[in-house]
Amino acid sequence: MDTELTNKLSNELRELGGLVNSQLGYPDVHPAIRDSNICSKLTEKTIQVVDFLVNAPHAPAKIVAQKMGMSREEIKLAYKLIQASPELTERFRSSPNNDYLNIVRHYFNTEMYVVVFFVGMSCPGRCIYCPNVTVRPDGSRFLSVYRGRKDTIPGAKTIARVFDDLDSIRLGGVLPLVKISGGLEPLTDPETMSLILDEAEEKGIRVKLFTNGLLLNTPERRRLALRASDIRISLNVLDEHKYDHIMFGKQNATGEYSLTTVLSNIGHMVNERDRLGLNSKIGLNTIVLEENHKDIVAFTGLAKNLGLDFIDFKPNYFQQYSPETQAAVCDTITRLHHDWTRYHPDLFFAGSLFKENVFWTHREGVCHPHKQARFKMFITPFGKCSPVHHGAFPSSDREVDERYTVGQLLPSHGLIDVLNELQPLPDIEFDKLNPFEHMLALEIDREEQDLSWGIPPDYNPYNFPMATSVPPDFPANPVLKQIVTIRG
Repeated sequence: MDTELTNKLSNELRELGGLVNSQLGYPDVHPAIRDSNICSKLTEKTIQVVDFLVNAPHAPAKIVAQKMGMSREEIKLAYKLIQASPELTERFRSSPNNDYLNIVRHYFNTEMYVVVFFVGMSCPGRCIYCPNVTVRPDGSRFLSVYRGRKDTIPGAKTIARVFDDLDSIRLGGVLPLVKISGGLEPLTDPETMSLILDEAEEKGIRVKLFTNGLLLNTPERRRLALRASDIRISLNVLDEHKYDHIMFGKQNATGEYSLTTVLSNIGHMVNERDRLGLNSKIGLNTIVLEENHKDIVAFTGLAKNLGLDFIDFKPNYFQQYSPETQAAVCDTITRLHHDWTRYHPDLFFAGSLFKENVFWTHREGVCHPHKQARFKMFITPFGKCSPVHHGAFPSSDREVDERYTVGQLLPSHGLIDVLNELQPLPDIEFDKLNPFEHMLALEIDREEQDLSWGIPPDYNPYNFPMATSVPPDFPANPVLKQIVTIRG
């Protein structure tokens, strides 16, 4: 056991004792360690708890206590100690499950609500990896599209109603974020994009735009995209022929679109952003595939040459890597980490790129999708709402799965109305969720189980800002009283 770390944790226990004394009205009482043996056992157990949780962050406290041979009061104290210790929190941040930690930080600790507008009913691409593209036996590709009544397409009044509701949600202390994405390609519907951006600018709400970049080929569309605070362009290969095969197959006979087109579009947009003095961040969303994993370093060089701000590397969550590819990806990421300061743009690697990530190790189970509506909502081009991606995205074997539709947006029926009328939905298997939804479902379940066992949210081991808070029951914790001097 690391003696230096256990000594630091002993000091953190004293600090926790000091917080409790201050809460009880004795700020001048500086606690001392009363029983060094109990203190040593508790700190060692706490380190073991962290080592367990970095591999199973979704584990409820009762399971952790059983694995570690600890009582509920010991677990409470260990969780408060984890919150308070920079050394222990760093173990989470540097683990393959760091994205689980980020989800808790954004959606549970700071309370964020995300609305995703799926804008656009067509797309110039026919990407072979897109779930709404079917490859026919002759090699041609069919694009599944949204179907619905034109009179339900959200207009100015409906979109304004959504943003009024987001403003109300913000007044309740929850930070709203809007994403404009594709069921297909959002830039095929610049009118709806403009309506969303108008409202976002008026309300001061951040917008992220996701696009394949093919239609950023006019100054008007580039200027429209630059109204978003964050523009993420999908780019997964650096070879012209591979790009043409992946994005189009036989559907690009005219050669109107190409990798060269996209790179030129990006370059023009960066130049226009800089010339106009705008603050928009521009970067790449890159899916690491069997076909491109050797190009990770080359992607960083390309992004630097283009003047981009970031690259977000993510896995293809429909398929695991071969052992050889997995090892190569891990080795590349490790090498980049060792020389991180050399790289600009910023590099982000999803934890789900690693086979040890909970997205891959805990695939069995079901999600209760209505509970995700507490954190996010997807809106189709026809104004239908679903709390899960699966319920708002057409795929090659079906249209939108209406079982997960929870309401219709209209000028007279807004987002808050949909949330207030929410009813339980059919369970959905974990393997139909993307990594974000999967980890969100696990954390919702973990927190519910902890609360039912008497562990309130103040003890969440991933809620590091709560380190200086004293839960109402904490001063009476018998284990803490055994270890440090507590007045009262």
